[in-house]
Amino acid sequence: MTTSFFLAGVMQGSRRDIDAADQSYRLLLRRMIERVHPAAVVHDPHELVLRRYGDRVAEMRGALAAVADAPVIVRERLGPEVLELLDVFHEMARLASASDICVVWLPGHEPSMGTAAEMYGAYQAGRTVVTITEMRYNVAVLSCSTVILPDLAAFSDWLVKDGDSLCTTS
Repeated sequence: MTTSFFLAGVMQGSRRDIDAADQSYRLLLRRMIERVHPAAVVHDPHELVLRRYGDRVAEMRGALAAVADAPVIVRERLGPEVLELLDVFHEMARLASASDICVVWLPGHEPSMGTAAEMYGAYQAGRTVVTITEMRYNVAVLSCSTVILPDLAAFSDWLVKDGDSLCTTS
């Protein structure tokens, strides 16, 4: 049976603007997974969103930036571009909960509310949630992780030694 992985991690994080965090970690995680599990299906929400929006990325970012200037935000009054982004957020959380293993990248001590939603969904669905982080005192991380690892080297070791045994499937 093919194992599926979902790559959760900081995209916008705690930034006040719409600029994304460095996403190069996603390729590293994908390569590590595919080296140990060549047949794995790897779901990368960053890649999926870029593929979906293509040349509309600037338009979508502009629509989101415009919302940030509003003093009061009412969901039913949001524009179609923003509502589309919100639907994608929920879609990615569902995909995380449907994947066998949710791999979470939370470097340093930067929180990510989107990542927390993906972690929570995957954990509630009984999936394996492997979190790579230094945040050992964060209750959300502790509550929604099956395994917490300190760095990429530990993740690589986990993939080789324990990845198959902790994989849960529906």
